[in-house]
Amino acid sequence: MDTIKTYLDSLFASLPDNAKTQQAKTDMLANMRDYYRDLLRDGKSEEEAIGAVISAFGSLDELRADLGLPVQSDPNHAESAADDDAITESELRHFWQSVDHFATQIALGVLLCCISVALPAYAGTSRYEVFGVIGMFLLDAIAVGLFIWAGTTYSQQKKLLNDRTITKSAKHLAQQETAAYSRQFAAGLIVGIMICICSFIPAILSEYISHFISDDAGGALFLIIAGLGTYLILYVSINYSQLKRYTYATTVPNSAPKPHDEHTSSWSAAKHHHNQRARQDIALFRQVYWPLILVTYFLASTLFDTWSYSWLIFVIGGVLQNVFIALITRRAESR
Repeated sequence: MDTIKTYLDSLFASLPDNAKTQQAKTDMLANMRDYYRDLLRDGKSEEEAIGAVISAFGSLDELRADLGLPVQSDPNHAESAADDDAITESELRHFWQSVDHFATQIALGVLLCCISVALPAYAGTSRYEVFGVIGMFLLDAIAVGLFIWAGTTYSQQKKLLNDRTITKSAKHLAQQETAAYSRQFAAGLIVGIMICICSFIPAILSEYISHFISDDAGGALFLIIAGLGTYLILYVSINYSQLKRYTYATTVPNSAPKPHDEHTSSWSAAKHHHNQRARQDIALFRQVYWPLILVTYFLASTLFDTWSYSWLIFVIGGVLQNVFIALITRRAESR
């Protein structure tokens, strides 16, 4: 009987200590004692009788239901359920492959746009001008198709991972991959900016050594070389930002929320999720925004010869950055 009484004490330990539970405990102990003695009289051994009594009187959830108390969720079950819906390593790797395709297609589309402008610039006013214009429209059409296709497929893959937690192993993988890619990102960013700066060399040569390279060829080469630098900047920036975003992701919770904290925990989790989504989107925005501002500055200054005041692009870009970040944050909160 001591074993049964100890089991009963442990069963009621998590319940409120009031008159109702005390009476239920007393009644339950009496019933268990009677059943235990009946089993002994039927020839059961003491161990068999104790096992039969404990199994016959239900679980803690049934007891809480009989007393009109809310049933607590099993933390292990909750964690297992959450883990089933969490982002796994294989899902992350598949998503990163789609991101790589997305980055390649977007960067290639921008490069094609630069080349499309270079074609009529190179043809100039010669008899081949019409072919330059036709080539420009063809390349622009291909670039637009790449933008639409890349955006559609990427958004579909991204939706599969939205609003989900991530396993600890997957988050650890994201941290490892981000650390490994950080050098490649820095190198790609530096080389891309250097290529953009070097794109001025053909234009300078055409200005001062006109017999070496024509003005039309110098302008066309400037656009093509600047497009190559932009391609590299966009490619590494998009890949790095999508690797890095899951290093801040929320991992699978260790236990289910307590009943009295259910509403507060839900609100806190939702707020944390919105803040996390906003941080991730802002990080992606910044990775792409300023390289594009830099390329725009070089292109506008060269094409329209506005070096004396084109530096205002950076001032306007700084102001617009705050506007865009505010819009991104508001969008994340409204989801």
